[in-house]
Amino acid sequence: MEIFINEVSLEGQYVNDAQFKDAVIAFKAIFDLINEKLKDKQIYKEDSKLYVNYDAMKGSNFNESLNNIKDKSLKQALINVIFNKLNSKEWRKEQVHSATDSFDCLMTNEEYKVVNDTSLAEVAERKLQNSSSIYLLINFINSSFNLIHPHITNCCLVTIVKNNDEINCIKLDGLDNKYALEYWLEHTLNLSCSVYDEVSSDPPRDEQTILREKERFQRTKFRYDGRTIYYEVTTARYWYVDNLHSGKAAHLEVFNQAGSHLGEADLEGNINESKRDKNKTISLS
Repeated sequence: MEIFINEVSLEGQYVNDAQFKDAVIAFKAIFDLINEKLKDKQIYKEDSKLYVNYDAMKGSNFNESLNNIKDKSLKQALINVIFNKLNSKEWRKEQVHSATDSFDCLMTNEEYKVVNDTSLAEVAERKLQNSSSIYLLINFINSSFNLIHPHITNCCLVTIVKNNDEINCIKLDGLDNKYALEYWLEHTLNLSCSVYDEVSSDPPRDEQTILREKERFQRTKFRYDGRTIYYEVTTARYWYVDNLHSGKAAHLEVFNQAGSHLGEADLEGNINESKRDKNKTISLS
C-alpha cells in the first residue's frame, strides 16, 4: 500500500491561525490512525516544495504558516508525522512518471487543474503501471478536492487524466479526516476501526454497530429521532440506533414490516424480545 500526501490540496484556504491549527489537528489524527492500523504501508511526500511552493494560510506558505502556530507541541507533532515517526519517503527519489507527460485533475467545477510534477502525477502513473496495488491520497481539509466518492462514505474521488487521453483516466481514493479513513479502511481492507466506548456519553454511530454490515442492512429514507432506519434484507425487519441511550445502555430498536416493536438489540445485533413495547411503533410510509 502506498499513501501519498497531496500537497496540491494546500490552496491558501485558511484565513487565520485558528483555521490552520484545526487543519493540522485533523491531519495529525489521520496519520495517528494510519500508524495504529496499518503496518504494511509506505508514506510518500513532496520534498521541500511542500514548504515553499504551497500556501496554507492565504499569502503564507506552509512553512511560514506552521511557524505561526503558537502550540509548539502541535507543530512538532506535524513535523513528526511528515518527517520522523512514519519514515515517509520523498517520491522524487523513486520517481516513475515522466516530466514530459501531462496530468490533469478533474475538480468540482468540472474543469481540470494541471498537476504536472506533483504527487498527484506520481501516484497516477504508479496506478497506471500497477493497478493491483492500493493507493490513497491524504488531503488537507477544506480544499477543492471534494468530489464525492460514489462508494465510500466521507471520502472523495480524485480523477486524473494523462496526456489528455480518456483511456488513461486514473481514479484515486482521497480523504481529509479520520472518520473518512475509518470508512476507507473498512471498505477497502475490511478493517473495522469503529469500536464504541462503553463509557461514552454519546450514543454510538451507525458504523459502530451491527448496522455497518452493508450486505445485511440497507439504509432507508426513513428516520426516527434523528437516526437513519435500516432495512434488514433477510428478515424484512427495521433497525435504528436509540438516540437517547449511551455507554453501557446503548442499544438498537428493532421493528417488523408493519412498524411494530420487536424488542431491543445490543450493538452486535442480539435481540432481547423481553424489551418489546407494544406501544412503540415507527412509520414506514
